[in-house]
Amino acid sequence: MFVSATRRASWVVAALFIAGCSGGSAVSTPGLGSAVSNSQAAQSTHVQAGYRILPGPAVIGPMIVPINPPQHRGWISKKRTPPTLFVADGSNNVVNLYNPKTPNPSPEGSISTGLSVPFGLSMDKSGTLYVVNLGNNEVQEYAAGSTSPTFTINSGLSSPYGIAVTSNGDVFVSNLGNNTVSAYHTGQTSPYATISNVGPNPVGMGVDSKDNVYVCDDSNNTVYEIPAGTTNAQNSGLLSLAGPIGISFNTKDTAYVSNFSTNNVAIYPAGSTSPSGTITTGISGPTQNGFTKKGLFFQSNQDVNAVGYKKGANTPFSTITGLGNPSGITSSPRV
Repeated sequence: MFVSATRRASWVVAALFIAGCSGGSAVSTPGLGSAVSNSQAAQSTHVQAGYRILPGPAVIGPMIVPINPPQHRGWISKKRTPPTLFVADGSNNVVNLYNPKTPNPSPEGSISTGLSVPFGLSMDKSGTLYVVNLGNNEVQEYAAGSTSPTFTINSGLSSPYGIAVTSNGDVFVSNLGNNTVSAYHTGQTSPYATISNVGPNPVGMGVDSKDNVYVCDDSNNTVYEIPAGTTNAQNSGLLSLAGPIGISFNTKDTAYVSNFSTNNVAIYPAGSTSPSGTITTGISGPTQNGFTKKGLFFQSNQDVNAVGYKKGANTPFSTITGLGNPSGITSSPRV
């Protein structure tokens, strides 16, 4: 069920509230980063000490996350060879690395330094990893193989969620806090444009081979397109959307869009606005997603897992468990 813009705005304000309340019941779940239902949020204003409230997409609601992140081992890169799958875990303040070809893999390394509720992920052609920190309004960049940030964007962001990086290195970030997309030229920390006509709830983002940027709006069932070289968003015209949160493209520009409200992933061939099919098996509360260059598709399921599909398949060959709140997905080499 969708919520009003006024209600969601209150969640953005709540993101600044650091809990230290005594008494009352905590609005939390064993997953620590799990979604808080609309009714739960309405019934309680108390958050357990050591946690805080952050905004979430309209169809998910706010999230309870730890203030102090757990410790994780570093990104093991000495023997790392492509391909590598990256999955953000907002509950545990970590980005895990996996071999995407291995069914049901365990992490082969991780990144935790510089992260605060990581959500959106993207990769540029040099192998630099971009991580959106919903918790502290930053985008951190990690050079290939690095476990520490090599560049930080912290201007023009308001509860950032999704990210897309074009082939020339321009960075686009969706802002849940003020319903905009911020655009940055490569190497710049201040936006060259703020795009406001992206609907009331911009979340996950993607970019196709022609550098057209797309942003999902889960509250009005729309995917917006920002044509390459412009800062003007327009309705992409994609049909059969129900709470879209994630969008990604394979090498043939086929778009895979996750529909949170109907628990499916809709598949749109290049140039088509109607889906040619859907994926339902293995999908449960789908959020952000991504492809590998070899055509493997991976989808995050809110508070559950991430699942992988071989090219053209509708049944997962791989399930990644042990994630508190899987969200952004990207891979190296860049698609």
